[in-house]
Amino acid sequence: MTRSKDIKRNQIISIVGATATGKTALALELATALLERKAFDSVHLLSADSRQVYQGLENLTGADVPEDFIGVKNIQFSYQFFRHATKKIFLHGVSIIGTAEDWSVAHFAKLLAEIKNQLGKNNLLIVVGGTGFYQKQVSERAPTINLAPNLKLRRQLEQISVEELQKQLAKANPSKLAQMNNSDLHNPRRLIRALELAKAEGISTSTTQQNLHPTFYLQVDLALREQKIIKRVEKRFNKAKAEVVALLPQKIGKLASSSTGLRELSQFIHGEIDQATCQKLWQQREIQYAKRQDTWWKKQKDLIKIKGNSNLKFMLNYLQEGS
Repeated sequence: MTRSKDIKRNQIISIVGATATGKTALALELATALLERKAFDSVHLLSADSRQVYQGLENLTGADVPEDFIGVKNIQFSYQFFRHATKKIFLHGVSIIGTAEDWSVAHFAKLLAEIKNQLGKNNLLIVVGGTGFYQKQVSERAPTINLAPNLKLRRQLEQISVEELQKQLAKANPSKLAQMNNSDLHNPRRLIRALELAKAEGISTSTTQQNLHPTFYLQVDLALREQKIIKRVEKRFNKAKAEVVALLPQKIGKLASSSTGLRELSQFIHGEIDQATCQKLWQQREIQYAKRQDTWWKKQKDLIKIKGNSNLKFMLNYLQEGS
């Protein structure tokens, strides 16, 4: 099924790609350009990043809210959002929950539905971020995402090794195991969730596919991307360190604690490694994460691939053709 160019009817586009490819900056540029051209009355941006939801970790996760955006609370939405001071641009899904709170693809899907339900006739939603499973919910929503956690089963599964979890999943749902990439195969949390779904009775695992919206896949030269990651870690280091110092005495949820860089900064703060080693390890983890994102997106179909310095012009021309 090919992606529809009818942007006025879809009212949704996605901007995806690995970390450090400039997705958020491009989304803000696109939103401004579309408003200036009066193509839409307002533009909503939704972050599809599983770590940028946490308050107090904005520098660590790269979820900096631009200075010209103001925090807003509205009873129509479950979480606060941010509004541009002068333009009708709204930013959702960034810096919205505490680090001890739960967040999952089900929470993301609920927030997505709330925003879609509030879109006026001449509004646009741009879903921006590299967490592939979150982006997939925009057009293909699996009914199992709302399945409540089986806490008793989780406690049992948390006591066994990754290898044993893989063996159990091979018996319970071999096709799911075969679909997992190397990162998922060694991620206990994802293996446990897969087993939880496999053991649930009467739950269909098929997805509901909607009309596919335009999805722009940003690509950057690998050497350039790695340099951007290295410089970004160096630039954020001191502020991210302060965030982790403030966080360590508090209760931290499993998802928040897995944020890239948090473990390395914790080791530095406790004197286990020096600053140079901390930065290098953090940079290496970011680079490895970007490569895993590449693996995900290269498997996806019907992406609109763009690479170079004329991304905004290309996107505007594409959307104009479809309007």
